[in-house]
Amino acid sequence: MNVRIDSLIKDFGSFDEPGGLFRAVDTVSLQVNDGELVTLLGPSGCGKTTLLRMIAGFEDPTSGGIFFGEHRMNDVPPNKRNAAMVFQSYAIFPHLNVRENIAFGLRLRDLTEREIGERTEKVVDLVGLGGLEGRQPSQLSGGQQQRVALARAVVMEPSLLLFDEPLSNLDAKLREQMRIDIRKLQQRLGITSIYVTHDQIEAMSISDRVVVMNRGKIEQTGIPRELYSKPANHFVASFIGKAAFLPCEKSTEGWTLLGRPWDPEAGGSLPRGKYDIMVRPEGVRLSPAGSGTGHLEGTIIRSTYLGSVMEYEVDLPGTEPVTVHIPNPFERNPLAPGAGAELTLIPEGLHFLPAEN
Repeated sequence: MNVRIDSLIKDFGSFDEPGGLFRAVDTVSLQVNDGELVTLLGPSGCGKTTLLRMIAGFEDPTSGGIFFGEHRMNDVPPNKRNAAMVFQSYAIFPHLNVRENIAFGLRLRDLTEREIGERTEKVVDLVGLGGLEGRQPSQLSGGQQQRVALARAVVMEPSLLLFDEPLSNLDAKLREQMRIDIRKLQQRLGITSIYVTHDQIEAMSISDRVVVMNRGKIEQTGIPRELYSKPANHFVASFIGKAAFLPCEKSTEGWTLLGRPWDPEAGGSLPRGKYDIMVRPEGVRLSPAGSGTGHLEGTIIRSTYLGSVMEYEVDLPGTEPVTVHIPNPFERNPLAPGAGAELTLIPEGLHFLPAEN
């Protein structure tokens, strides 16, 4: 099923101004294609959960339209939308066992006990809860409880699955496994899905496309690789991974970087003007001072061993520090804080944004 959001607005009463309004969602338009998993990503208060709740029917839009296929859904109650939601808090019944929790929604429909049993058992196996059907929620781990919540949504055979930060209560290892499991299940069933999170790694690993929101508006929509390597602006660049911004300028005489002549081997088609180069940690080569190979000279102010990479923070005169990732740190002698360093910008990793100042 396709989902279309057309110029959606949601206003709430303002706490700061009596009689005033706070715009939580500001003229948002979005198309989610059949079978696609699209994630709404952004900081707390950006409007992503409010948007999801309007799609589910839990909040009424101030204006704009919500369409499932060709049907306008604004006035359709939640229980008539054929959409199922998986909540952050699991929202499973503590007095019912696993099987009873999963089958709860089916009992509100005109189904026989045999049909309820068959659909429940099928979903139990699908989400990996086999052998746990008789357990109470208090006897389950956080990951198992979230699987119950997922199974209860899927067993209803919805046309649309909605996820409201479903993994935020799980530890890091469980979150990683549940991301994989949710994505496999969604692809296997082919259910159109909209997923809300503030976790950039979660969004990039689970999504067909990601919608980055800020202050009620969409900043950029795209596939994860595009958002990471070609962000539309400074906000997206900073929110999707680590990024530093180095000021440069293109004039009739060529390029300068931090006031020094520079040949970027990229950006040749850009018009003259001031830019900020977005630099990702893996888009920089680091060498000791005196190597004579770098574009920039700086000083190591922090080095952190992260297992698969050594992370350095390098102070550069006249601009913000740059984070650098060096892979396979066990093969290298780390540079200590206070040591001089040279940075070489990798041409393939450069992305030019209009200067903010």
